Amino acid sequence: MTSKLASNHGSKEHSSTGARRRGVGPSAFYLAAALALTASACTSDDKKTGNAGDGSTGTDAEFESCLANVQSLCITHDQDTAAKMQVPCKAIQFIPIPLTDGTQYGPKTIDAGPYASKLDWNQGAGTAYVNQVNMTSETTICDPTGIDTFMEPAAATADLKNLRGLDPTLYTIFRPACMKKGETYPVISWANGTCGYPHGYAPLLDTIASYGYVIIASNSVWTDTAPSDGVQERAIDYAEYLNEDTTSPLYHRLDLTKVGAMGHSQGAAATIKAAADSRVKSVIFWNYGTTNDKPFLTVSGDHDVMSPTIDTISALADISTQPAEWIFFHQILQTGGNTTGHLVLMEQPDRVWKMAVDYWDWQLKGNEEAKKTFVGSDCGLCTTPDQYDYGVNSVLSGIPRPSDAGSPKGGSPEAGSPEAGSPEAGSR
Repeated sequence: MTSKLASNHGSKEHSSTGARRRGVGPSAFYLAAALALTASACTSDDKKTGNAGDGSTGTDAEFESCLANVQSLCITHDQDTAAKMQVPCKAIQFIPIPLTDGTQYGPKTIDAGPYASKLDWNQGAGTAYVNQVNMTSETTICDPTGIDTFMEPAAATADLKNLRGLDPTLYTIFRPACMKKGETYPVISWANGTCGYPHGYAPLLDTIASYGYVIIASNSVWTDTAPSDGVQERAIDYAEYLNEDTTSPLYHRLDLTKVGAMGHSQGAAATIKAAADSRVKSVIFWNYGTTNDKPFLTVSGDHDVMSPTIDTISALADISTQPAEWIFFHQILQTGGNTTGHLVLMEQPDRVWKMAVDYWDWQLKGNEEAKKTFVGSDCGLCTTPDQYDYGVNSVLSGIPRPSDAGSPKGGSPEAGSPEAGSPEAGSR
């Protein structure tokens, strides 16, 4: 039985009608998606100071000096080239989103964590970790027409269509701008949704990196579709390579005993496969209904693709024998788009960044304070039920699991629908 820890059905917006299937996903083309927001990143001058043997930035004084030289604010609307995307920043102001009532959401500013953040664009050329991709899918389908499918505001759509010279075979790295001497940082492998380019997720991923994480993101936007499937596993391989590359600012900077994976929509489907990798400890599924054999957090909400419900995502969490949490967002932006609930992490990163940081701090760093965001009757996510419903499975709640006699775990799917977690369920 799943324990629902926060709920306020009266305040949420109604999902459109649709089949209440256990798998929450449509075809690859309509999945993941896309719009909104560019971003910035923040950096120190990497290995100009410190001991080259351990990849240190330098002493505490040099770390503070590095931070002092980081730009105080990046405005994503102005980050319209690859060079500008790589400017170091202590805060990110992301693009305002026009609403149907004539107002707009934002601009909103997210302060970076203690390390600030740095984005490295088009990484991995000339290595064995370049990804094979279907260029027709990567370019012709998504830009100029695929992104338009989501019918989001023109400014957000245009910003995402500006690809800034992106090479889909390579990677974008989100990392701490300034790194302390002797420290190493957990690695997170990221997979984009269909037609969701890395700069669209940058406000979220930059912010997570600024709290002491290195995120290796494939640039591909068809991350669970051959030949570009397997990009998250290759990203981890690439991280291992970088950790031993004396020319890399990440030389001996990565804690490869602490690896997570997360992805959006089609990218979350890719994360299911990445979770089978023994190096991956825990995962986050953004806007894709599934379960897993690793600890996981699954995120959905009103007006998501395929109209998932609280019942479906909570049941999928309860199937797992591992700790699992689910969150279902309300108060979705009214942009005129057809599935705006699918894009909360892109258009409202201010609503999700802390939850994501706390999850990784708990799962990869063992932070007990971060755990309190998710666990307990007074957990951090239990305090604002007007914004979302939240719950955990019986592994975390302590509620006995119901007998399996007479029905499959978590309840049976509707007649004719694929079993939850199977390759057919929610396939992209």
